[in-house]
Amino acid sequence: MKRFFFWAFTILLPFIILLLLELALRIGGYNEGQQELFVEVPIQSEYLVVNPAFVSRYFPSFTPEVAKSPFLKKKEEDTFRIFVMGGSTTQGFPYNFYSSFSTQLEQRLLMETQGLNIEVINLGMTAVNSFVMWDLSNRLMEYEPDAIIIYAGHNEYYGSFGVGSTQFGFGEGVRLKHMILNLKDCRLYQLIEDIIRPKENNNPNNRTLMARVVKESEITLNSESYKSGIKQFEANLSDVLEYFKDESVPVLIGTVTSNIKDQDPLGDDENALKSYKEGNDFFASGLIDSARYAFLEAKEYDAIRFRAPEDINEVIQNAAKEYDAHLVDINIAAAEASESTIQDESFFVDHLHPDWEGHQLIANLYFNELRLNLKKIGEAYSANLLFKKSTITPFEKVYADVQVKRLTVGYPFQKGLSGEQEYAQFQIEYEKYLTRSYLDSLAASAWRMQRNLALALTDVINYANKNSDTLSVVKHYQQLAYWQVYNEKLLKKGVEYAINSRKFDSYSAKLLHIILSIERTDPYFANSLAALYLLHGDLDRGEYWLQKAKNLDEESLMLWYSYARLYALRGDTAMARSAFEKYTNLRNIK
Repeated sequence: MKRFFFWAFTILLPFIILLLLELALRIGGYNEGQQELFVEVPIQSEYLVVNPAFVSRYFPSFTPEVAKSPFLKKKEEDTFRIFVMGGSTTQGFPYNFYSSFSTQLEQRLLMETQGLNIEVINLGMTAVNSFVMWDLSNRLMEYEPDAIIIYAGHNEYYGSFGVGSTQFGFGEGVRLKHMILNLKDCRLYQLIEDIIRPKENNNPNNRTLMARVVKESEITLNSESYKSGIKQFEANLSDVLEYFKDESVPVLIGTVTSNIKDQDPLGDDENALKSYKEGNDFFASGLIDSARYAFLEAKEYDAIRFRAPEDINEVIQNAAKEYDAHLVDINIAAAEASESTIQDESFFVDHLHPDWEGHQLIANLYFNELRLNLKKIGEAYSANLLFKKSTITPFEKVYADVQVKRLTVGYPFQKGLSGEQEYAQFQIEYEKYLTRSYLDSLAASAWRMQRNLALALTDVINYANKNSDTLSVVKHYQQLAYWQVYNEKLLKKGVEYAINSRKFDSYSAKLLHIILSIERTDPYFANSLAALYLLHGDLDRGEYWLQKAKNLDEESLMLWYSYARLYALRGDTAMARSAFEKYTNLRNIK
């Protein structure tokens, strides 16, 4: 018996030591700020946002940007909460997060539903693939999602944990990588990673992220690495969809799309180059269907796989059918929206990232799927005459253009260049923006110098105001609202400016809906939105927001003036008179 206990103790001793070390690190608070996916907003503790420190676990040498999508810690009964997962397109690249399809979807849901508190939380990150999606999915149910949206598939080879990636490649074992992701919750494992993690380097002379994440650049069609990428995507996606199906949470998943007509092969595969040339020849001869097939074939043969192969879309379609997910065919929609009817540069800013209108189209596709197939959204839907398609601002366009320029002067778009040569080419392009106009230089330098966007947008607003460009002021206040969502004094200034010009009421309404997506204690915003809807004859929405304002302050002058107007428009003269008397009495008192 003594011999048994001796050997048992000897075998268990390393595990006991590891357990004690783990407990010591936890008690000592090691990496305490990196443990939760969501953290409280410092100045508004009832709201949560994505924790940037947490998402750094997915990358050994940099921390990706994450959208600022606050949502209530304690979910309210009338809340409809959507989590959006995916890579850089989902994150919004090359635009700021407030121009991403998820934010544009949120804006439309805010304006074209009634009675719902809409929350759309963007979890998109650059260079992540299905492994990160798998890990995030297991952490979302405690936050009570009403729907999940997925747009992912391009990063299976070079994204974090991809088979051809430098970012935690670890070979090709799917379950091994799952185990590694689970180990990342252990403080001892985090300590070991922190010791061996290379220092983050933000030197602008470095290569682009696309160049840095590539370990195995050439992944030929149907090679073992190619098949492993498809296999890992299929395994992870199946796990994710099965998990949410078991939890009765609807999933909307989109096919992925990329520029096949106006993006020549990124690699040097002879078959790819040959097919791409044939595609151009067919297109020049007016043989559109033949051109489409040849361009698609060129993309499939392209051995540098930053663009997802069609096998990825096949996995998406099959998995959606097997697990009862809602399929949104973004790939077909991108072709239909492209000028050539083949996915081309009129829809994309580069090899696969949609332009601003492309993000808007994707938002509308998901919106329509939600409206038509999710009962809660369908019942709350109400067409809004003040919801208008808006255009991108010059600031946002240049801010995006500069990033695309930096991307496309590097690998794999340009080959054989050193990091210094890439940077020199970019510097030439960058300096052109500095000399074009004040706004162009402001936007370009804001990205290049990583300037605080709230300050940059404030400069744009001041400049537009000085030049009496009311539309520009209103548009940029919408963007500023996302960075200053808790600064009610500044937000009120933006609203006051916007509502003084009747011809921009659609922008004013959107700005107010953005502001009111966060709970407010000041009834000014709800009163202003109610008054705006009454001016446009939308009495139901006007009454809805008047009730919201009334819940905050029953003694508001603006409230009772608007109630008098509401009842007068409905032909109820008695109630209109009563409300106006209430308004008059309050005005005399105040």
